[in-house]
Order: sequence, then structure tokens, then C-alpha cells
Amino acid sequence: MRKCLAVTVALFYASSLFAAPLAVPVAEFEWSPDVDGFGGISGLEVDAKGIKFHAVSDDGVLYSGSLVRGEDGQLTGAKLENSVQLLMENGKRPDPKRFRDLEGLALGDDGALRMSAEGRARILTYSDATGTPTAQTLPKRARHAPNNVGFEAFAISKAGKLFVIPEGSNTIREPFPIYRNAENGTWRHIYNFPRSGGFRPVGADFGPDGHLYVLSRSFIGFAFLTRIDRVIFEAARPKRHEHLFTSSIGQFDNLEGIAAWHDASGATRLLAVSDDNFSRFQRTIMVEFLLQE
Repeated sequence: MRKCLAVTVALFYASSLFAAPLAVPVAEFEWSPDVDGFGGISGLEVDAKGIKFHAVSDDGVLYSGSLVRGEDGQLTGAKLENSVQLLMENGKRPDPKRFRDLEGLALGDDGALRMSAEGRARILTYSDATGTPTAQTLPKRARHAPNNVGFEAFAISKAGKLFVIPEGSNTIREPFPIYRNAENGTWRHIYNFPRSGGFRPVGADFGPDGHLYVLSRSFIGFAFLTRIDRVIFEAARPKRHEHLFTSSIGQFDNLEGIAAWHDASGATRLLAVSDDNFSRFQRTIMVEFLLQE
């Protein structure tokens, strides 16, 4: 199975070389603050100016800080300013770790931080990062999806609607459903995000343009690949998607979180962060992409 997947990914990657990417990596650095237990970063949000950021880890820690940029706006680093061990909805930091495994991160106009959890699937909303969150249910996982496959791709629209994409589906041929929350707390399947070459959606964010940027990852046994797509919204409804970028094999580490913003020129930039899985063989990196349109 793994060999077949590797062949599929290789064929997809070869075909993608013929298409010029719309998203081009323009900056990359390793983020390694001197903090005990740092790592496992999965979710990311950046403010409208591309300076302030929040990142959440698999261990239920929220990291906040500022991106360091040169006079030309070039990204050179990240300064960690605060870290908070998040409480769960029972007001405690639970064990085992899987109950605090936070993956997706979304910051709404109301200032609240919302996070999707993987071990026990739910969305947690924090009006105060040091307080106790409220919880709401997520759509039911695909019946045959593995236990560690959840809703890592999570985003909030300008209108305050929540969107999630599961990392798995019932079969390798089925597309990934995009769900949107409704007023009564239920979830509606509104779009099919197609499968491509073994990639699975692991991050998402709405850009200032109102479109949904989706980060996908593939692992072929010895290296990661990254793919970025954009789901085009018209009249608040998803209509089509377009491919923006596919990495070379092993070009980046395990990119999982993505955030979109507009720079001073009005160009769309995407910032991605990697999950090192708390492994000494991996790194936490940030990569910034510039859309060339």
C-alpha cells in the first residue's frame, strides 16, 4: 500500500512540474525558541499586517509573538512573547495527552480563539486564553477513518461561519467534504475537495479576498510533500478550486498550519508552519509564500 502511494505521489509530482506555481516560497527559517517542551505546532493565525501571530501545539499550548521583518518586509524570524498552557472545557489540563491534542486554529473578528481538537473531536472557543473554553461538536468522522485522522483543516470566514475539512474519508477515492456550521449547531456538507496524489488537508485559512486557502500534506515513508490550493468563493459559496503550489519531495518539513494576509502592496501572502512531532529528527520551520497573480 505504501509503495503504491509513493508511486501515485511521484506521478502526481512529476505532472505538477509542468504547471508554473501561483504561490512562490519567498522566506524560510527554523523557529526554535528556548522554551521547555516547545514543538508540535499544528495551527497558525497571523494578523492583518503580517506581524502578530498565534500558534497552537499538539500538547495544548498556545504560543504568541511577533514576526520579524526587514525594512523591505522580508520575513527573517519570529519572536516568542508569550506561551499559555490551555485548559480544556472541564477547566483542567487533562491526561492522556490525546484529550488536549489541538490541531486547527482560527481567530474571528470577535477576538475569540477557536481550535479544533483531534483526540476527542470537538471545537474549543476561548474568549480568554487563560480561561475555560466552551465546546461544540464536529461532524462525525468517516466510518473507516483511522483514530488519529480528524479535522485539522479549520477556518472561520469574515461572516463568522466555521469551516472544517476532515483529513480522511471512507475510501481513497472519495473527495474530502468541506463542512460549514449552521445556526442550530449542525454541520452542512457544502463542497467536495478533490483528492490529489495522496495529499490530505491539514490546514486552512480564509484570506482577505474571501477565498479559502487549503494546506495539504503527503508522507511517502521518508519525506514530506506540501500542496496548497485555493477554494474560490462567490456570494459566500464555494464554486471551484485552483492549485497554487506543490513542493518537491522533502523540500520542507511537515507543514501543517497556514495563515493568509495581504501585504502593503495588496498581494496575498501565506505563512505556513511545520509540526516537528516533538522529534529530534524534525524541525519547526516557518515558510512564507507570495501569490503571483
